[in-house]
Amino acid sequence: MKRSLVLGLVLLAACADDGTSNGNFTPAPQALAVSGDFDMTGVLTRLDLTTMDVAQNIGGTGAVSGDPVIRRIGDRVYVINRSGGNSVTVFDAETLAFVDQFGTGAGSNPQDVAIVGTALYVPAMGTSGVVKINSTTGAVSTIALPLDVVDDLPDCISAYAVGTKVYIACGLLDENFSARGPGVVAVLDTTTDTVMTTVTLPTPNPYNFIVKSPATSVFGGDLLIALLPSFTDYSTGCVARVSTGATPTASCAAGLLNSHLDGTVIHMDVATDGSYLYLAVGRLDANFENPAGALRRLDLATGVLRTQPLSPRTQMIQDVAACSDGSVVVADGTFGTAGLRLYNRDALEVTTAPLAIGLPPTFGNALVCYNAAQP
Repeated sequence: MKRSLVLGLVLLAACADDGTSNGNFTPAPQALAVSGDFDMTGVLTRLDLTTMDVAQNIGGTGAVSGDPVIRRIGDRVYVINRSGGNSVTVFDAETLAFVDQFGTGAGSNPQDVAIVGTALYVPAMGTSGVVKINSTTGAVSTIALPLDVVDDLPDCISAYAVGTKVYIACGLLDENFSARGPGVVAVLDTTTDTVMTTVTLPTPNPYNFIVKSPATSVFGGDLLIALLPSFTDYSTGCVARVSTGATPTASCAAGLLNSHLDGTVIHMDVATDGSYLYLAVGRLDANFENPAGALRRLDLATGVLRTQPLSPRTQMIQDVAACSDGSVVVADGTFGTAGLRLYNRDALEVTTAPLAIGLPPTFGNALVCYNAAQP
């Protein structure tokens, strides 16, 4: 669906309330967080890192659904409304002005977005692969990925564009969401919208967003994706690295086995200067109880994982975003006191208590941080 006049006016009014209209917007390092109640209500909240002011509910009615995640790509911010939302809302990254909203189809359950030219490539678990949206015309089509021969639903959860190729991570799950085998990354040639090749991942269940490592890092520009064979047994699984050359390969990234991390990666982000990979690592006990979460850091020059978490045990870290000034924003999901926390470039916490965003933070993929003046 294309943007409606009513929704556009509502969103513009919301931005005016936030001081971004009439030329009054002052660019500053900022973090954006989305969250939802898994029903009808979703929020988009901004944290100004200069003033530490929090502005809740800036998205406007209809822009953020009850199960959202968020990506920033270039000069745009994309809110992917999963489950019943079945849409992608686009904002200007600098001003947060509403740009457009596109439907992905009833029951499509979109998970992520990659951009090539004017096309949005949206992996969607309720479809045969990827929803393609022409952002100029609003035309929507589905590109089938011939990966799951049993039910033709390859359970694709993330996508990342490298040139004219889009790398799409898929889980190959059965009707009970159990893996039929290792996960797969399909490499889509967007000039023809056909699958060039596929790469088998080391274990089942790719989990959360793909992240690109710096070319100068120990991972040499490879794509990174967390693998989660088990929610409670961390003796297997890892962060996989997928090469993007003529013959792509996949392997576990050295130093990033789930057994090293003592949990699974909920989300990860690369420092703006390429120095560190920050990871929000979560775990459950054998009874799927007593959740815990920690902020971890890997040195991208040496590949060494810091021995101790950056966050204390009293915090339940479940998301992370690296900021342009070297600081790191995390989501603390501790029951009753959930919100955002800020760590500086020396890994020392700046906040004294979590900053509320309007709803409890989403579990991963719900934070971005950047300098709004330099998208």
